[in-house]
Amino acid sequence: MLMMLSSSLVLLAASPGQLALAMFSAMVFGLAYMSLTGLYLMTGIRLLPGRLSMGPVLPFMACALGQAVGSPVIGVLVDRLEYADAFSIFSVVGILVAVLSPLYPGHIDYLAEEEEPQPAEAEDTGLQAAYDHQLLDENGDPIKPVAEDAETS
Repeated sequence: MLMMLSSSLVLLAASPGQLALAMFSAMVFGLAYMSLTGLYLMTGIRLLPGRLSMGPVLPFMACALGQAVGSPVIGVLVDRLEYADAFSIFSVVGILVAVLSPLYPGHIDYLAEEEEPQPAEAEDTGLQAAYDHQLLDENGDPIKPVAEDAETS
Protein backbone atom coordinates (compact mmCIF):
# COMPACT_ATOMS: atom_id res chain seq x y z
CA MET A 1 0.00 0.00 0.00
CA LEU A 2 2.84 2.37 0.78
CA MET A 3 4.35 1.52 -2.60
CA MET A 4 1.01 2.38 -4.27
CA LEU A 5 0.80 5.64 -2.34
CA SER A 6 4.34 6.60 -3.34
CA SER A 7 3.76 5.56 -6.94
CA SER A 8 0.74 7.84 -7.14
CA LEU A 9 3.03 10.72 -6.16
CA VAL A 10 5.44 9.80 -8.98
CA LEU A 11 2.55 9.82 -11.43
CA LEU A 12 1.55 13.28 -10.25
CA ALA A 13 5.15 14.50 -10.42
CA ALA A 14 5.64 13.12 -13.93
CA SER A 15 2.58 14.81 -15.45
CA PRO A 16 1.38 17.68 -13.24
CA GLY A 17 -0.44 19.45 -16.09
CA GLN A 18 -2.68 16.53 -17.14
CA LEU A 19 -6.03 16.54 -15.38
CA ALA A 20 -6.89 12.89 -16.16
CA LEU A 21 -3.59 11.65 -14.71
CA ALA A 22 -3.96 13.93 -11.69
CA MET A 23 -7.43 12.49 -11.03
CA PHE A 24 -6.16 8.93 -11.42
CA SER A 25 -3.24 9.74 -9.10
CA ALA A 26 -5.65 11.16 -6.51
CA MET A 27 -7.83 8.04 -6.77
CA VAL A 28 -4.86 5.69 -6.28
CA PHE A 29 -3.53 7.86 -3.44
CA GLY A 30 -6.91 7.83 -1.65
CA LEU A 31 -7.34 4.07 -2.07
CA ALA A 32 -3.82 3.39 -0.83
CA TYR A 33 -4.16 5.86 2.07
CA MET A 34 -7.41 4.32 3.33
CA SER A 35 -6.01 0.80 3.01
CA LEU A 36 -2.73 1.79 4.62
CA THR A 37 -4.42 3.31 7.68
CA GLY A 38 -6.40 0.09 8.15
CA LEU A 39 -3.20 -1.91 7.78
CA TYR A 40 -1.47 0.35 10.33
CA LEU A 41 -4.37 -0.25 12.71
CA MET A 42 -4.01 -4.02 12.37
CA THR A 43 -0.22 -3.83 12.66
CA GLY A 44 -0.46 -1.72 15.81
CA ILE A 45 -2.71 -4.32 17.40
CA ARG A 46 -0.34 -7.11 16.32
CA LEU A 47 2.73 -5.28 17.64
CA LEU A 48 1.12 -4.70 21.05
CA PRO A 49 -1.08 -7.77 21.59
CA GLY A 50 -1.25 -7.26 25.35
CA ARG A 51 -2.33 -3.61 25.07
CA LEU A 52 -5.28 -3.36 22.71
CA SER A 53 -6.03 0.19 23.78
CA MET A 54 -2.56 1.37 22.73
CA GLY A 55 -2.28 -0.63 19.48
CA PRO A 56 -4.47 1.64 17.32
CA VAL A 57 -3.37 4.89 18.97
CA LEU A 58 0.30 4.82 18.00
CA PRO A 59 -0.20 4.29 14.24
CA PHE A 60 -2.83 7.03 14.01
CA MET A 61 -0.62 9.40 16.00
CA ALA A 62 2.18 8.62 13.55
CA CYS A 63 -0.15 9.38 10.60
CA ALA A 64 -1.27 12.65 12.17
CA LEU A 65 2.31 13.70 12.92
CA GLY A 66 3.37 12.72 9.41
CA GLN A 67 0.63 14.88 7.91
CA ALA A 68 1.42 17.80 10.22
CA VAL A 69 5.15 17.66 9.43
CA GLY A 70 4.87 16.56 5.79
CA SER A 71 2.69 19.42 4.61
CA PRO A 72 5.10 22.23 5.54
CA VAL A 73 8.09 20.20 4.33
CA ILE A 74 6.54 19.58 0.90
CA GLY A 75 5.60 23.27 0.76
CA VAL A 76 9.21 24.31 1.33
CA LEU A 77 10.44 21.76 -1.22
CA VAL A 78 7.94 22.96 -3.83
CA ASP A 79 9.02 26.55 -3.19
CA ARG A 80 12.70 25.70 -3.67
CA LEU A 81 12.68 22.82 -6.18
CA GLU A 82 9.43 22.84 -8.21
CA TYR A 83 6.51 20.42 -7.93
CA ALA A 84 7.97 17.51 -9.89
CA ASP A 85 11.19 17.35 -7.88
CA ALA A 86 9.45 17.81 -4.52
CA PHE A 87 6.89 15.05 -5.13
CA SER A 88 9.62 12.79 -6.55
CA ILE A 89 11.63 13.18 -3.32
CA PHE A 90 8.59 12.27 -1.20
CA SER A 91 7.91 9.32 -3.47
CA VAL A 92 11.47 8.00 -3.17
CA VAL A 93 11.33 8.28 0.63
CA GLY A 94 8.03 6.36 0.67
CA ILE A 95 9.39 3.65 -1.61
CA LEU A 96 12.50 3.28 0.57
CA VAL A 97 10.35 2.88 3.69
CA ALA A 98 8.19 0.31 1.86
CA VAL A 99 11.26 -1.67 0.80
CA LEU A 100 12.64 -1.61 4.36
CA SER A 101 9.30 -2.50 6.01
CA PRO A 102 10.02 -6.26 6.24
CA LEU A 103 12.78 -5.36 8.72
CA TYR A 104 10.25 -4.03 11.26
CA PRO A 105 9.58 -6.25 14.30
CA GLY A 106 6.76 -8.76 14.32
CA HIS A 107 5.76 -7.81 17.86
CA ILE A 108 6.99 -5.75 20.79
CA ASP A 109 7.75 -7.61 24.00
CA TYR A 110 6.02 -6.09 26.99
CA LEU A 111 7.18 -8.58 29.63
CA ALA A 112 8.49 -7.23 32.91
CA GLU A 113 12.28 -7.18 33.20
CA GLU A 114 12.39 -9.88 35.89
CA GLU A 115 10.38 -12.32 33.77
CA GLU A 116 12.32 -14.55 31.43
CA PRO A 117 11.08 -14.90 27.86
CA GLN A 118 9.34 -18.12 26.95
CA PRO A 119 10.71 -20.39 24.19
CA ALA A 120 9.70 -19.39 20.68
CA GLU A 121 6.30 -20.74 19.65
CA ALA A 122 4.15 -20.28 16.60
CA GLU A 123 3.05 -16.65 16.71
CA ASP A 124 -0.69 -15.99 16.78
CA THR A 125 -1.66 -13.00 14.67
CA GLY A 126 -4.83 -11.13 13.80
CA LEU A 127 -7.63 -9.60 15.81
CA GLN A 128 -8.66 -12.84 17.49
CA ALA A 129 -5.10 -13.46 18.72
CA ALA A 130 -4.85 -9.89 19.99
CA TYR A 131 -8.21 -10.27 21.73
CA ASP A 132 -7.15 -13.59 23.26
CA HIS A 133 -3.87 -12.17 24.57
CA GLN A 134 -5.47 -8.97 25.90
CA LEU A 135 -8.05 -10.61 28.10
CA LEU A 136 -5.87 -13.06 30.06
CA ASP A 137 -4.57 -12.61 33.60
CA GLU A 138 -1.04 -13.48 34.80
CA ASN A 139 -1.90 -17.19 34.97
CA GLY A 140 -3.30 -17.28 31.45
CA ASP A 141 -6.92 -17.55 32.66
CA PRO A 142 -9.64 -15.37 31.12
CA ILE A 143 -10.25 -12.11 32.99
CA LYS A 144 -13.77 -11.90 34.44
CA PRO A 145 -15.82 -8.77 33.82
CA VAL A 146 -16.04 -6.33 36.73
CA ALA A 147 -19.80 -6.90 37.02
CA GLU A 148 -19.25 -10.62 37.64
CA ASP A 149 -16.65 -9.92 40.33
CA ALA A 150 -19.07 -7.56 42.15
CA GLU A 151 -21.90 -10.14 42.05
CA THR A 152 -19.74 -12.98 43.43
CA SER A 153 -18.39 -10.89 46.34
